[in-house]
Amino acid sequence: IGKTVNTTIEQAIQGRSAGVYITQNSGQPGGGISVNIRGINSINGTNEPLYVIDGVQMAGQAVSFGEQSSSNPLAGLNPADIEDIQVLQGPSATAIYGSRATNGVLLITTKRGQAGQTKIDYSGQYTIQTGPKRMEVMDLRQYAQMVNEYHEIAGGETPQQFLDPSLLGKGTDWQKELFRSAPMHKHQLSLGGGNDRITYYLSGEYMDQEGIAPGSGFERYGSRLNIDAKPRKWLSLGANLSFSQTDESLTTSQENIISNGLQLTPQIPVKNQDGSWGGGDDNNGANQFAPVNPLAIASLTTNDLTRRQFLGGINVGIKIIEGLEFRSSFNTNFGFANSDYYIPVYKIGWAENATASLQSRGNLNTYWNWNQLLEYNKQLGKHHINLMATHEAQASNWKNLGGRRTGFLTNDILDLEAGDPLTASATGGSGDWAMESYLGRINYNYDDRYIVSGTIRTDGSVNFGEENKWGVFPSISAAWRITQEDFFNVPAISELKLRFETGTTGNQGGSGYIYSPMRPGATPSGTGFLPSRYNNPGLQWEETLTYNFGINFGLLKNRIELEADYYIKQTDNLLMENPLPWYMGTNGVGAVAAPQVNIGALENKGWGITLNTVNIRNEQFTWQTNFNISGFKTTIKKFYSDAAQINRTSWWLQDWTQQSVVGMAPWQFVGYIEEGLFQSIEEINNSPVPVDNNGDRMPTNESNIWVGDVKYKDISGPNGSPDGIIDVNDLTFIGNPYPKFFLGFTNSFSYKGFDLSILLTGAYGNDVYNYMAKVNSNPNNINLSRNLMIRAMDYARPIVGENGEVRLENPGTDVARISHGPNGNYDRHTNKWVEDGSYLRIKNIALGYNLPSSLLARLKVLQSARVAFSAQNVATFTKYTGFDPEVGAYIGRDASNQNQAIGLDFGRYPLTPIYTFSLGMSF
Repeated sequence: IGKTVNTTIEQAIQGRSAGVYITQNSGQPGGGISVNIRGINSINGTNEPLYVIDGVQMAGQAVSFGEQSSSNPLAGLNPADIEDIQVLQGPSATAIYGSRATNGVLLITTKRGQAGQTKIDYSGQYTIQTGPKRMEVMDLRQYAQMVNEYHEIAGGETPQQFLDPSLLGKGTDWQKELFRSAPMHKHQLSLGGGNDRITYYLSGEYMDQEGIAPGSGFERYGSRLNIDAKPRKWLSLGANLSFSQTDESLTTSQENIISNGLQLTPQIPVKNQDGSWGGGDDNNGANQFAPVNPLAIASLTTNDLTRRQFLGGINVGIKIIEGLEFRSSFNTNFGFANSDYYIPVYKIGWAENATASLQSRGNLNTYWNWNQLLEYNKQLGKHHINLMATHEAQASNWKNLGGRRTGFLTNDILDLEAGDPLTASATGGSGDWAMESYLGRINYNYDDRYIVSGTIRTDGSVNFGEENKWGVFPSISAAWRITQEDFFNVPAISELKLRFETGTTGNQGGSGYIYSPMRPGATPSGTGFLPSRYNNPGLQWEETLTYNFGINFGLLKNRIELEADYYIKQTDNLLMENPLPWYMGTNGVGAVAAPQVNIGALENKGWGITLNTVNIRNEQFTWQTNFNISGFKTTIKKFYSDAAQINRTSWWLQDWTQQSVVGMAPWQFVGYIEEGLFQSIEEINNSPVPVDNNGDRMPTNESNIWVGDVKYKDISGPNGSPDGIIDVNDLTFIGNPYPKFFLGFTNSFSYKGFDLSILLTGAYGNDVYNYMAKVNSNPNNINLSRNLMIRAMDYARPIVGENGEVRLENPGTDVARISHGPNGNYDRHTNKWVEDGSYLRIKNIALGYNLPSSLLARLKVLQSARVAFSAQNVATFTKYTGFDPEVGAYIGRDASNQNQAIGLDFGRYPLTPIYTFSLGMSF
């Protein structure tokens, strides 16, 4: 962890553990990561694991603060304070955390003080972040040429500025203007020490990260205090306290700064000669459809989010008699977030906002859990018995309040009171949930040879009615360490252990309000109360039954260690909404949400292999490697019916759709199949073609279907067989966002005082839908004053041959012709824009040097000192043509509602190379 640059804790584990699939959601400063442990467990709910930081439980999914702000709730945690991270994957390991751990657990332990002299540590980092690779878009001459060709074919008048492209220069390079090298610096000071009765660890951190794109940035202040005390032989006490504040600028992702920068045309200047912001207008030949200057929007718009977070816990341990101990802990997570989203009055070319508006929102979240544990340990010869009984209570509540006003007289005062009071509006809400749990566990170990563990846990949740409030979840595990057997005598094999576990875990859904609570609401008759959703008293726990088979194998005194696992997870009683028609009151003001029901089942099969080797080890030089590779395949086994389907449609991306159906993995890409371009009229007349609004076959002519148009595959009709036309019955699955396997490979070297670490990460078989390539390759978008990829200049050019036959002048192209007709060449989502997202990345290279003790002895003040240089995201080997193939979950407006929309690239904030110099000193 200490040898890589990690702004958030999730980044520290990428490529380090088998079974853990991690994708970066965004390269934006403070941006989150999607963490998936052992596949997909839920369709509509989150698949993020539970994070437990010194006993404090935290969910990891993105949270929204108003329509325009979303944030990573783990961004306030300082990775430098972490001592250890463990990944809990199986049902036996996660049972202690109950239903909140159904997606696995990341168990995080922070640093503690050590008895002895007080130790003062300082670490500092200075980082340069560089820009991404360039997309090949048109310069001004190419754009002007394309404009001329478009109007020559489709009609209309070419703006005078573009009539002679040879007179023009390169124009504005918007990628150069948009992306920049940006610094990041971080400083941490910590103190640790104590004696045999009390130890402490105190740290403080400051971090400031500028973004490579305007409108983005991340700043964090943090402090931590960990205290452990043993005032009596039978009594131990502890406290863990941390506070952080993060300030984020979210304009880049929320306002589509990057996608607009790729589409803005090169004749538009960043700023006009009079110093005003440049924009599309008559003077530069752009029409009213031109994107708005992204640098202007980033400068003028405010979208800031401030989060303050307190994590704390106290614990007590009492040794009652020999072997019997009681422990109790109380932990809390308190967070407050405030967001301001301000749009000023502006006029940027054709784009105009005549009324300034400010939307401010505050969100308060509290969580607590109280745990009591009684544990008994007994050693009887070679027999070791461990008994555990636990009671836990936990609860959470949230409240938000927002206000909005317009009519601000100045852009300098971002306060709602400065707006027009007649335009004031307010929104708000609150909610809570609670759970109580009991757990019993018995562990038996004979001579470290036969190991058996059995656990039973019961959780009671307010999300369910009285009859189904409690869920019971048992698990059992067993291991046989064959190398401990007398009959096994193979000196080269130092470890051979077989493992098996099975168990059930529960899921209560993502939040409260699953069952049927009441909520206040305004009605024509006045304020009253109404159900938040239709009641379902029969709603039950979602349950996952897991079988895991594993082996541990060691050679040459464990210089070679292999760990392999194969698992089957069967999830039943999936919690999903039962869709109801609109006339049931499920849409609009005062709507009642559709009821939650238990319909559906998933099966998830996967595997993971970890290989650790000590290749060379002597007094001066060591070389160690860690290689892990994993894969999973999730299949929907049951829905409302075999023909049922669930769609997730993004209206703002031309109704881009992901679909879940029985027999397939969740959230597959849906679209049409392209079979190239029509090469002749004869081919058109003998092929299926799209239909018009009346369902009739489009005629063969230049205004409808013509040579150079996309040829779609006729897959099906109303009766399930090809019907000779292209319509919605021909939609099919065109891509899968999940990989066949993913890997991490680390090589660590040390020589005298030097150490070198190289980390590679990769994924294979995952698809990415390149929405930006689709939009920016459409030659017809030139009429919307939008810049295009250079490849769009090779659009299909129908010509009439000597014999009067229409054919293509460039038959090898895959870019459809210019046409203003209704043929929908680029309106349809097709397999053409689904790209192979497989990649292998040199994730991190870190070279460090520890100053020799002989030199430190002369300085007397320093106990140790280290200098290091690291490079992150050094190189990526991929066929993907976008900025970056690692496309995680959607981050943007209403992010919490799109928590599984992965593999969709619509101009996301890219990952870029990062170069860091660091200095560490201990006094």
